[in-house]
Amino acid sequence: MVLISEIKFGSKAQSINEIAERLSAIDWYKKAGVKEKTAEEALQRFMQKLQVVDYEIQWITKEQTSETISKLTFDNSELWKVLSSLPDLLKKKIDEAGLTDLLKIAVETVPQAVFHAAFQKAFQEFGEEKQVNFFVGHAMYIAVLVCTAELAGEADSFTPLLELLEAGHVPVGLDGNTIYLL
Repeated sequence: MVLISEIKFGSKAQSINEIAERLSAIDWYKKAGVKEKTAEEALQRFMQKLQVVDYEIQWITKEQTSETISKLTFDNSELWKVLSSLPDLLKKKIDEAGLTDLLKIAVETVPQAVFHAAFQKAFQEFGEEKQVNFFVGHAMYIAVLVCTAELAGEADSFTPLLELLEAGHVPVGLDGNTIYLL
């Protein structure tokens, strides 16, 4: 899958194209509601990469998804403190590396590549419009964040998150320091 000209932008464009292909190939939510130790371990590795230590993982079922989404909050969340400042930190590195134009193109193209697969699977797994919209937006946000990290030279931090998604699971969101995993 070539979304961005590798001739014009070089190896970083190739990396973004590879991420887009990887994200587009995910069988989104295929193990939603199936509790697996390996998924928890991937999430724990992601938290370690972000240097977040104060958190609790709580599994939810597909039936609990709608209720859980309605109560998500970033208040008093150590993870959110890290995540909320991350885009600006990554953008600064991208600007310093002269990759701002490539970031703009990635932000325009990669979420579109993820949209269709995420929408189809979210609709199939959850059906309810509110949940479908939430999960599709969630997938597109993750796509942008992963690409931004790649361009900033921080892709390694997001490898465990990609592995979690590829395994068919998804971190739904936060309620304080509780991370809901599906």
